[in-house]
Amino acid sequence: MTNTSKKYNFSSFGNIFCDSEEAIIWAFKHKLPKDTLIRTSSPALLFGNNANIVHVESRWSETEMKKFQTTFKKFSEEVFDAVLQIDGVSHEEALCVAQESVAFHRILFKAACLTEKDLVEPRLFVRAKGKNKLRESNLNSPWDLLIGDRENFKVVTYDLADDNWSTLTTEGVTFIERIRIGGIETVIYRLITKFLNKLIGNIYSKYVLIPSENELVIEVASSLALKGVGIREIKPLNINRIAYSEEKLSVIKLKIHDIVKERIKKWVDPRLVLKCETLFFSGVEIKLNSFVSYVDGWKPIISKFKDKKSVLLLNSPGNISGFALTNICKNVGIPIVSAQHGVTKEICATHGESVVSYDINVSDYFLSYNNKSSEVANNSYFSRGKSFTSGISARHLRMKYGLNITNCLLPIVYISTNLYKGNLGGFGAWLTDYDRARNEQKIVSNVLSKLPHKIRYKTYPEENRRYADIDPIISDIKATNNVELFDKKVDMRFLLKEHRVIVTSSATSTLGWCMMTEKPVVFINWKNKMPLTIEAKNSLSNAAFVFNENDDDFHNNLCKFLSKTIEEIEYLWNKKKSARKEFINKFITSYQNGAGKRASELIFNKYY
Repeated sequence: MTNTSKKYNFSSFGNIFCDSEEAIIWAFKHKLPKDTLIRTSSPALLFGNNANIVHVESRWSETEMKKFQTTFKKFSEEVFDAVLQIDGVSHEEALCVAQESVAFHRILFKAACLTEKDLVEPRLFVRAKGKNKLRESNLNSPWDLLIGDRENFKVVTYDLADDNWSTLTTEGVTFIERIRIGGIETVIYRLITKFLNKLIGNIYSKYVLIPSENELVIEVASSLALKGVGIREIKPLNINRIAYSEEKLSVIKLKIHDIVKERIKKWVDPRLVLKCETLFFSGVEIKLNSFVSYVDGWKPIISKFKDKKSVLLLNSPGNISGFALTNICKNVGIPIVSAQHGVTKEICATHGESVVSYDINVSDYFLSYNNKSSEVANNSYFSRGKSFTSGISARHLRMKYGLNITNCLLPIVYISTNLYKGNLGGFGAWLTDYDRARNEQKIVSNVLSKLPHKIRYKTYPEENRRYADIDPIISDIKATNNVELFDKKVDMRFLLKEHRVIVTSSATSTLGWCMMTEKPVVFINWKNKMPLTIEAKNSLSNAAFVFNENDDDFHNNLCKFLSKTIEEIEYLWNKKKSARKEFINKFITSYQNGAGKRASELIFNKYY
C-alpha cells in the first residue's frame, strides 16, 4: 500500500522526530502543523533556514562527546573480562559480547538526546523507508525502540520515492589499469580460484583457506601457490537461525548486569535506564545467536580440511562470521593468519573503540605493514596471537608508477573523508554529523572555492547509506566555479595518477595510499575527527604538509598554501624527501618490496 492510499492526520502533533526532508514534506501534506518542532540529526535538514527544525543531538558538546567516546574501550574491556570468567564461554564468545558493548553506544548516544518531555508528551516519529530492507534500518534513529511503547507515541513510515543508491564500482576504470595496479599476483590468484580449481579439483596435500580477501591476502596466497599450496576460497553454508544456550546467556546477563547499568546511568534519564538495559541485552542475544548460527554454517566447510595441512588466511576477521570461523579453526588445530587491510590504528588517536575488532584478537599471526602497526596490535587488550611485520602490499607500492600528467586540467584533488556516522557507523570523532558537515562546508567555501586552481572534489564512496537526503555539501560544491564534483563510487587508488597535488584529512587508510604516490600530500588534521596521534603528527609534519584545525588562522593559511603554483608546491615537497622516508618506514611500510613472499615464507616454514 502506498503512502497516499492511507488517510493520515498529524494535526495533533507539535513535536516530531524525522531525518528525511522528503518524509517531512509528505507529513505536511497530511496536516502536520507548519509550526511543528522538527527534531533531526540530518545535516541536510539542519542546513536549511527553518527555525522549526532543531538539532536533536545539540546536547552533545565536543567535551561531552570526547568523554563518551574515549571510555568505550575501558567499558568493553570490563565486559570482556567478566564474560571470559564464565565456565564454558570461549574467547570468541566473550569478544562478541565486548563488541556489542561498543556497538550499543550508537543507541545510548541517541537515548541521551531524549528529554523529560519526550517521555511524557505526545510525539510523532516519521520514519523513512527505502526499497532495500537493510537501508531502512540505517536511515532512522531508534526512537521507536527507546520510547515506542508509550501510548502517545506514534510511528508512521514513509516510502521514499527516490531510493537510488549505488555501491563501489570500477566503472570507467580500464582493464589495463586494473591489471597494472592489481599486478601479476592478482592475475595468478584469479586464474587459480576462478578457473584452475574447477579443472584439477582437490589434488593438493596443502591448502590455504580464504574466506575474505584484501591486497595482502591475495599477494600472500599467490606466493604460497607458487610453493605448491592449493588456494581455496570458502564460504559458510546457508545460515540457519540457531538459538544460543539460554543457560549461558542468563549467566552472561547476570555477570555483567551491574557493569552495564552503571554505564547507562551516566548518560540517560533515569526512566530510560531499564529500557536501555533491555536493548543492550537484546543486542547481545542477537549477536550470540548469530555466532552459533555461523558456527553451524562453517563447521561442514572446515571439516573437509581439518585432516589436511591447512592454514586459514583472511581479511578483517573481527566480526561475527570471523569470530565463529576462527573459533572452529582454533578448536580443530588449523592455524589462523590475518592480513592488515589499511593504515589506521598506527596513526589514529581515536581508534580505541575499534580495538575489540583487531585482527590479532583471533589470529595466531597478524601480518602487519609496519613495526608500529605490530606494536599497536600486540598491545591489544584482547590479543591472543603475534604480529609479523611483512610490509605493505605491492598494490600500494605501485601507486608511484602511474602516469604523471604535467598539464592536467585538475591539478589538485581533494579526497573527502567526510563519512557521517548516521545510525550505523562508529564514532571515531567527538563531533555530531551536523558539526562534521559544517567543517566540510568551511573547507569548500573558505578554501577550495577561493583557489586559483581547478579542483576535483572526490566524495567518500559511502556504501552503506546514512541519510535519505543528499549531502548538503554537494550543493555548495556545485555552486563553485573552480571545483568539479566527482561522486562516482570508484576507489581513489584508480584516480590518483590523474592529479599532481593531493589534499585529504583524518587519520584513515586513505593517507597510506596517498603517501605512496610520491606526489605532494596536504593533510588536514582535525582536532576532533580521527586526529593523528602526537607521534604520527610530529613525523608527518616533517614529511608532508600538515595543517592543524586548532592552529591560528587555519583556513586562511591552508588557502594561502594551496594558492601557490603547482611547481612551487612540488619543489617544497621534494625538500621533505628524507623526512618522508622516515615517516613511511615507521607508519606505512617497514619494507619497500616483497611483502607477499616474506609472509608466505613465514607461513610455509611454520605450518607446511
